Amino acid sequence: MASFPGKKRPARVFLVALLVIVLYFIFFPYPLGREIVAVPVWAVTVPPAGTVSPVEGPSSAPFRLGDLFGFAGGNGGFLHVEKALYQVALSRRSYINYSRLGTDWILQDDQGGRVLSFSGYGYPILSDDGARIFIVKADLSGLIEIDRNGDPLWSRDFPAMITSLSLQRDRVLVGLLNGSLLVLDGKGGPVFESAPGGSRIPAIFGAALSPDGANLAAISGIDPQYLTVLHRGGASYSELARASLGTDFRREARMRFSVDSRYLFLEGRNAAGLFDPETRQLAWVGLQGTIIGVSFPGRGKYAAFASRDGALVRLQVLSPFSFPIFAETFFAEQLFLGEIDGGILLGLDGRLLRIDLEPL
Repeated sequence: MASFPGKKRPARVFLVALLVIVLYFIFFPYPLGREIVAVPVWAVTVPPAGTVSPVEGPSSAPFRLGDLFGFAGGNGGFLHVEKALYQVALSRRSYINYSRLGTDWILQDDQGGRVLSFSGYGYPILSDDGARIFIVKADLSGLIEIDRNGDPLWSRDFPAMITSLSLQRDRVLVGLLNGSLLVLDGKGGPVFESAPGGSRIPAIFGAALSPDGANLAAISGIDPQYLTVLHRGGASYSELARASLGTDFRREARMRFSVDSRYLFLEGRNAAGLFDPETRQLAWVGLQGTIIGVSFPGRGKYAAFASRDGALVRLQVLSPFSFPIFAETFFAEQLFLGEIDGGILLGLDGRLLRIDLEPL
């Protein structure tokens, strides 16, 4: 077969082509997106109980680190620091510090000031904003809400032990040992009841109600164990998604919605699960050890997970269903993970750190 020599192209053809390519990327740039970086803002040592330091601005966030708890300001100051008697019911603006056998409790504000006192027999808990006060009966058979005078507002008993609670605005989601889920209104009246079922042994091992009240979720059953997500339509809820988890929890599993109700977090087997109610997509993030903390910085835009394997602690931060932002490993005995001013509030062995996530 005959071959023919290639015809040489003038150099100006290549220069023109190169110029066209350069101009194309100048006038029609490809949207690469913005990189998210973690920016350390401050790191402070938690002072002894009873110590306060200047706090600038109205923002503050609760923390619990070892046997100390309190409220840190956005600038690294402390509104209040106190030693836990046994356990602490913490909200964003108030707390109840109680002993193991206590039956008389004091609700205090984020500066340690007394708000009210009340009595009961059980375990006090607070809604996230501190607006609602509850007592879980000592045998886990019932729930009492306390008014702002310290008196019972309503009381309700259940046919089985309470295994999980989720408090949001004027609604309470209750999970029971018999496998039932109940949604109660602001007066303790039932507005919805469901039993996910489908397992050899029915029981609720986790329950979460979204802040906007549009969705509720539960981890239920043994052999197999399921995630069930329900969506509100009118006055009732209907099943939105259901998935077999492959887990075998015999205790309450961690689960909660992000502050903007966008995502659901659930604990898995050495993994953290994220469910998106809009797309009905469930994704898993592998962890080193057992999860011990979760937060949604960026007011729900990002997700942060802390897990422990012995003395080794790993912090992972990601954009849900998108990309990882960073991961760091520490040696720590004490750990706390929360949010402050949209950033991450991280507690490690007597120190608090604020980490903001900023786009470049």
